[in-house]
Amino acid sequence: MSRSLDHLDDRALVKLALENKQEAYTRLLVRHKDRVQAFISKLIVNSSEAEDLVLMSFDKAFSNLAHYNPKFAFSTWLYSIVQNLCIDYYRKNKLLYVALEEAQNAEEINPEDVLIAEQQRQAIEKIIERLKPEYAEVIRLRYMQHFAYEEIANQLNIPLGTVKTRLHRAKAQLSKIIAKESYE
Repeated sequence: MSRSLDHLDDRALVKLALENKQEAYTRLLVRHKDRVQAFISKLIVNSSEAEDLVLMSFDKAFSNLAHYNPKFAFSTWLYSIVQNLCIDYYRKNKLLYVALEEAQNAEEINPEDVLIAEQQRQAIEKIIERLKPEYAEVIRLRYMQHFAYEEIANQLNIPLGTVKTRLHRAKAQLSKIIAKESYE
């Protein structure tokens, strides 16, 4: 692979990628893959599923490159895609978040899946604990207990707009925490 594009920043590479320059896509992938992989690996214990999410993240980003706003850092846009895919992953796999005592009583659940789910839950909980209490609370209700926004508002006796704002801010803080840990 030639190094002719190494000197370009992400915005210039995106522009070239939108002009169907394959090497620009490759450069963006090479530049961000390790950090994206580290980010996802902090949340997804199963390495093959984590790798799938890495590939899906770049696939989704590259498919939607025309929607990227160059006023913002490419990495910020990319991490929002990664974060949303991880959230979708947890929603689709919420079966794995059955309480351990329930899982032990259900013969059809694979013990390895239960162990992986518990490790993932513990890893996520450690990260959530670092949030402000009001942010951690809405994250737990929304993504761990699968409450709808309206249910969260009723549970916490706060306006729906406040729920949305707290979730948005909590997700932004989570992204920063995970990104920071990915660099360490």
